[in-house]
Amino acid sequence: MSDQNSKLSPEQAFLATASHEIRTPLNGILGTVSLLLETKLNPSQREYADAIKNSGERLLDLLNNVLDFARLDMGNIELSEDVFRPTALAREVIELLSPRAHANGLDIALRTQTDRALTVKGDSGKTRQILFNLVGNALKFTESGAVLIDLQYQDDQLVFDIIDTGPGISEEGQAELFKAFQQVHQEDAQKDGGVGLGLAIVSRICEAMGGQVSVTSGPGLGTRFRVTLPLPLAKTADPVPANDPIQGRVALVGLPNATALAAAQTLTQAGASVISVAPRQSTRADEVDLILASADLPKSKLKSLCAAAPVLIVLRHEDRTEMPRFRSMGAAGWLVRPLRAASVIERAGLAISGGHASEEEAPDAGHGRILIADDNPINTLIARRALESSGFAVTVASTGREALDATEQISPDLILMDLRMPIMDGFEAIKALRAQGRTVPVIAVSAEINPEIEKRARQAGADGVAAKPLEAEALRQLAFKWVGLHSQAGAA
Repeated sequence: MSDQNSKLSPEQAFLATASHEIRTPLNGILGTVSLLLETKLNPSQREYADAIKNSGERLLDLLNNVLDFARLDMGNIELSEDVFRPTALAREVIELLSPRAHANGLDIALRTQTDRALTVKGDSGKTRQILFNLVGNALKFTESGAVLIDLQYQDDQLVFDIIDTGPGISEEGQAELFKAFQQVHQEDAQKDGGVGLGLAIVSRICEAMGGQVSVTSGPGLGTRFRVTLPLPLAKTADPVPANDPIQGRVALVGLPNATALAAAQTLTQAGASVISVAPRQSTRADEVDLILASADLPKSKLKSLCAAAPVLIVLRHEDRTEMPRFRSMGAAGWLVRPLRAASVIERAGLAISGGHASEEEAPDAGHGRILIADDNPINTLIARRALESSGFAVTVASTGREALDATEQISPDLILMDLRMPIMDGFEAIKALRAQGRTVPVIAVSAEINPEIEKRARQAGADGVAAKPLEAEALRQLAFKWVGLHSQAGAA
């Protein structure tokens, strides 16, 4: 038997086991319907599948919030002391949530108003949980527009502003926001599963970390949640490589508002002069050195922009298949949103200097071997179908022991390791892999993700942690990213 629950109290062990057993079939439902939605369906069938997906996601959100709140109610909140980069942490959150945002027609972006290399000391897992809850909440109640994370560091405090273009909240509603089991409006219960625990959880964690969360809003004005956490600066032996400054004038044409704010901040910090140009305005080559243009602009407009100056097309990850078309129009390259500051600076500098300036191109077909270690046949079926349809070779193991044996036989480029398996669990299997000196990327996958589990997985040697259910497209993005990194490391 695994020692996974041996250090937990009986109540905590029950909570961990019950939550896993409830989430497992629910993840199977959500994963299967995500594959179903990628097939050809008639309008009625698609409507039914969407209803299953939406209801399942609401149930999963409800379950996660209830379990998190129960866990916090069981005793004092234990804090860890990690060294982490807030910009990297916030970027992970928006990249995880971007498929949800884009599916609802929303823009999502991170604006960093501090040095990207800023490193602090504190509980990274709980900081991530705070952000994930607040950004998820903003996406839930924003029907059109955008969600922006604004990151600053002031007076030894990390400051996050989560700003949305939602309906806003009255003063009376704001007074109830952080109370458990409260909703601002009755209709909000239909969007939030009817329990109102997410913000109460955020408030408790902030208080435990010595910080606070506040809200500024008004009906029709959108909402800003501000989180302040007293996290001291920390030194790191792994500094962020510095980019060359950008010399030139950059125009932003037709970008969604949050993405435009994030890009302008990044480019200005890098030394560029940034202007915003309305899509109907003309742009001459003598006016700017580079243009960042939205992929949603008309074809004729994009062609005229490409004739005026080097153009980087800004598009969603879901629209990668359009990249060759933009190249044929004369685009110098492209950037995928949500934008990464390092990519913006690097690609902008290359484009201005006349070099190849495409974002790292995710291949249309996967080329690599992936090992899936999971004892649930539904989970493995979903993951296998999603990855094999993109060209990856997939091997399946149902225990940690089988995963170790399979690794010796096939030398995978990526391992997706479930943390709860019989005979040998994922924690033990990852430790054994690292003890053997294997450097293959391992992503720990679990139906129950909380800061404690994430910390244990990373201590065991996991390169990343992902929460079930993994939709088909999110799973492919994960595979393209880590298999590509492994290939580059092997080539080096």
